[in-house]
Amino acid sequence: MSTALKFATPLIVAMALVGCNKKTETTTTTTASAPATTVTASANGATATATVSTTTTSTTAVDPNMTPEDHKKARERIMKDWKKTNQTIGAMVKDPSKFDAAQVKAAAEKLNQNPWVHYPETAKGGEAKDEIWRDAAGFQQQIDKFKTAASALNAAAATATSVDGIKTQFGDLGASCKSCHDKYKED
Repeated sequence: MSTALKFATPLIVAMALVGCNKKTETTTTTTASAPATTVTASANGATATATVSTTTTSTTAVDPNMTPEDHKKARERIMKDWKKTNQTIGAMVKDPSKFDAAQVKAAAEKLNQNPWVHYPETAKGGEAKDEIWRDAAGFQQQIDKFKTAASALNAAAATATSVDGIKTQFGDLGASCKSCHDKYKED
């Protein structure tokens, strides 16, 4: 075994193990994050060091065996999670004395879930209007608005020390949800 390989092998294994901390699901988006990690490997008295930085990522892998009903259930579950997020943060906006920065941050992170992959044309129905599939470009614009608003709320929640730090972003998120639901959700 070459000297370079002796140094690199433990380092490669260590870097791969850092990546194993990431969670993935087959039907929804999961968010995983880990702090930057410095890995040191040594062999025969020589040392190699590398810093592996892992940032929050969003990965979606949809199970190709999902039925249309599975897709409907998955997107509805995510939307219900978002409703709870809205209620959690909304209660704090209504009563600023209940503000809890950690709770706001955790709630906002749930907005990284990705229900959009659960809208294949074969999974029409549920509370989704057929307009979603007739106006794919318009629906995509709504998705983009939501993602922008959710990202802004997540950024604000990361440093907020009071309701004032998230109020505008939370309002923008609510407006995004309402705009999409008005056009694409059954009553």
